Amino acid sequence: MKRKYLNTLSKLTIVAVVISITSCKEKNGLAPEYMPDMYRSPSIETYVDYGELRGKQGDEQLKNKMTARQPVEGTIPRGYIPYGYENTAEGYILAGENLKNPIPYTEEIGKKGKELYGMFCVHCHGKTGQGDGILVEREKFPPLPVKFKEGLDISEGKMFHTITYGKGLMGSHSSQLNQNERWELVHYIRTDFMKENPNKIVEEVTQEAESIQ
Repeated sequence: MKRKYLNTLSKLTIVAVVISITSCKEKNGLAPEYMPDMYRSPSIETYVDYGELRGKQGDEQLKNKMTARQPVEGTIPRGYIPYGYENTAEGYILAGENLKNPIPYTEEIGKKGKELYGMFCVHCHGKTGQGDGILVEREKFPPLPVKFKEGLDISEGKMFHTITYGKGLMGSHSSQLNQNERWELVHYIRTDFMKENPNKIVEEVTQEAESIQ
């Protein structure tokens, strides 16, 4: 009796497997896809509410929903600060004349600037800022004309502008460093390599703020 029961169960299992394999095929012989949107991701356009418009693209009322509207001209992302100087020789000069570091210097800011220098600058400018980084040593780049040393005649505005847009063989770092990070980097270079007095920097920033008020 037990053997008969097992034989019957085995036959039923085989029949179930065969039915499941053959019944799930489509007309072309392929098995149906489960969640095809995950297997073949649809092309997504910015500001289009696909949850509402899927299959209803002709509905003007749905197209005018908030998520489908174009932003107002001049709109900027939350937290983004526009940089008002163009990537030109004139913009470089104006930045040098007008831009001042808005971040007061602290030891913590200096440490952050040092970390950023080690990640983004040391391979070209070197550990001491003398333009003798490993890429220069290996002749991947020619010797750098700018050496960060005491008495170097370059304003912080010009430094910020150069980090933002790049200059000569140096590329732009605006996609890698936000504006605060760029200013932190400027602080580190000027205090550590150019030997500027951090207290003097703080006093100048404070005086500038008071004069604006």
